[in-house]
Amino acid sequence: MMIDQQLMRTLLLIALLCAPALAQENRPTLSIPEPTRQRSTPLPTSDASFTVIQVDYNDARKERDYLSLAAQELVQFTKIAAKLEVKLNWREEPLDNRRIMDALMLYMTGYDGVMRINDMEKKNLAEYLKKGGLLFADDILPLESDPRQSAGIIGTPFDRQFKALIKDPLVLGREGARWRKLPKTHPLYSAYFDFPDGPPLSGARQGNVFALEGVELRGRLAVVFSDLNISHFWGDLNADGRDRSLQFGSNLIVFALTQKYAGRPLPIGR
Repeated sequence: MMIDQQLMRTLLLIALLCAPALAQENRPTLSIPEPTRQRSTPLPTSDASFTVIQVDYNDARKERDYLSLAAQELVQFTKIAAKLEVKLNWREEPLDNRRIMDALMLYMTGYDGVMRINDMEKKNLAEYLKKGGLLFADDILPLESDPRQSAGIIGTPFDRQFKALIKDPLVLGREGARWRKLPKTHPLYSAYFDFPDGPPLSGARQGNVFALEGVELRGRLAVVFSDLNISHFWGDLNADGRDRSLQFGSNLIVFALTQKYAGRPLPIGR
């Protein structure tokens, strides 16, 4: 009788220990779906094509207010230097052409010409910027001038006219008046090539401006303005020390890609 009671206690203890495991086996399998992330902009494929558009505006004089080879030279340099895995092109377009909406970056320059931008051009520019585009504007010296003299001066004709354009009610209005200097720690200066001291100053050594200015829209850099004659070195094939200016131009392109595909792998090599 004593043995039977001992056996019963042992069997009861085993049953109690096994019960949770049996209960787990009978539970339905819990399935947690993999999180999905919606992409507003599809990832680029190897046959994707991006375009840098050099803005053509009324009364801009060739090789004075714009350098005809600047965008072309920058694109060719960037293809090789940044090891781009996508197609990169350039072309000239006026702002009233709807094709500017597809541009990776708009590039605009001037010296002392009069900017005549009509309402349609202003509205197109506003739409491009508000939809995520990047505009780089550079106050340059004419091709035949010494690129190291008389640049980097605040308040030049192009400086005044361009900033008036950006704050025009048909473009960005009050937001277009909120210029701020880009600090040396800004991601633009390390997008591909490193510029720990800020923008290249080789084209404005005698000036009184040492930083770039920017306008942000909802925390995103939309407009970059330079008084520093940087892109003169893109378009002047005979300029000494043009590599650093071209490298900075490559940073602009890579930065534009970074903003377009934020948080996702970029189609570039290292």
